[in-house]
Amino acid sequence: MEDHKHSKWLWLVFVIPPAAAIITSLLAPDPHGHWTEHLTSVGLKSAQLILLVVLVTMLGWRKLGVLLLLSIAVVAIGIVYQVVGDYQVADSIWRTAGDPGRGIGYVGGHDTSAFGDLIVLVGGFAFAVIAGATRRVRAKFAVIGVVMLIIPPPFFWPAAGVLMLMVLGLTSGSRLRRPTPETK
Repeated sequence: MEDHKHSKWLWLVFVIPPAAAIITSLLAPDPHGHWTEHLTSVGLKSAQLILLVVLVTMLGWRKLGVLLLLSIAVVAIGIVYQVVGDYQVADSIWRTAGDPGRGIGYVGGHDTSAFGDLIVLVGGFAFAVIAGATRRVRAKFAVIGVVMLIIPPPFFWPAAGVLMLMVLGLTSGSRLRRPTPETK
């Protein structure tokens, strides 16, 4: 019964990050432009990082196992790189008159964010493969999780597949635990 209660509000996992991005954009001072795209990414990705931590807590991190926790940690580290990089770019553009590509932190911020994209992909792929291989989720859901790592792209919405699999673990009642012989 407890899992059914969770399923009633877990759709918020997919609404909160875009809402955070919209609010961040609305709070950004004018003029809006390329810099606000990076600033809204900071809001979206930060919200997603918080949701990742909340979902790990709700799933019971001790029962997830070392490999799943390591892959989640890799995803979280990747999101941190993305947030730092996007903030550097937004700050660089905001402070630079003329060509923003010449601002301090512009290129480095893009590189940092892109490195975070790669880390999120690797960690998310590992999470989906481990969850599927250990039969914590059905193979078809693991494949959908991998596809959702690419579509939407990680620079836009990092770890969408990981969040989807975690939500599935909560709402299905499996909580991403290994199947026992009686539940196979």
